[in-house]
Parts: sequence; structure tokens; C-alpha cells
Amino acid sequence: MLASYAHSAGDGSSVALLVSRPDGRVVQQNGAARALLGEVEGRPCWRAMQAAGGGAALPCAIGCVGRLVEAGADAAVSGPVELAGRRYSLCCVPAADGVVTTLTGGDATPAPWERPTPREDQVLRLLAAGLTTPDIAAELAIAEKTARAHVEHLRQKLAVPTRAALVARAFALGLLP
Repeated sequence: MLASYAHSAGDGSSVALLVSRPDGRVVQQNGAARALLGEVEGRPCWRAMQAAGGGAALPCAIGCVGRLVEAGADAAVSGPVELAGRRYSLCCVPAADGVVTTLTGGDATPAPWERPTPREDQVLRLLAAGLTTPDIAAELAIAEKTARAHVEHLRQKLAVPTRAALVARAFALGLLP
């Protein structure tokens, strides 16, 4: 089942996608993963990620895929990682017969139009911390309407459809620690 997921993403995808068995061996990868990591099918996922320059900053280690599969679907791992000097958003989602790993981003620096203003930067950091629009407004002593406008402007600036995608994109661009 998971092997068909890798094909459904398509090799033209900008999302690097790996599918690993519970023993950690990669059984499928798309073109974006091949471009980023090289040919890694048959190798342990954690080893392929570390060979790409992730080192100790990665949550990948011997047995990590098996532990995720045992923990179940609610145990997904995600967060920012750095591979070969570029920031990515890593997400490992367990399923019954393995784990699907995605790497999105890879932009080393944001384009000039993607850089937030100082106030937008404050809003972005509060969003990443999980605050709601009313909470952001209270924290910054601004109107809720103003806080909402900042969030919408950031979404347009980074060309994303949701707040979650906004935070993920900001991590990928290195706008958030």
C-alpha cells in the first residue's frame, strides 16, 4: 500500500518522498528524493538522511522507523531539519506497513518579497508558538482585525493557503528558528 503512495506523489513533485518498511529500509523514493539524497532504495532511511548531511540535528536513528510503526499513526514526527546546508521541513508518518517520510522546502534564503516586516516577524513567531488571532492581538496590544490582517498578508507573501502551511513555509525558509 505505501509503495503506491510514493508513485502517487509523482516524480515531478518538489516534495522529496521516501517510503520505508518497519525495519527502516527504503522501498520507494520519488524523483525529488533521488535528487536530494541520491539512490537510497534498499538502504536504511536514517543512514540515507545522515549521509545527506543531516548529522546529529536529525531525529533519525537506528530503529526509528520501527518505533514509529509500533507507536501508531498519532506518533508522527515533524520539524525543521538541515540537510547539506539547506533547511527543510521533515515529516515522518507511520502506517501499518511502514513510514512515509517527506522533506519539503530546501530554500536556503527567502526571496526579498518573502521577508517579513518586524511586526510580521512578531506575528509569525507567535503563530509558530500556537497562539490564536485573539491571543496574538492581546500579546502585541493590537486589534484582532490588525492581527488577522498581518496573518493574511504573511499568507499572501509566502503564497500558502493556511496558517499551518505558513509556519511550515517559514521554517523551510529559515524565518523561524
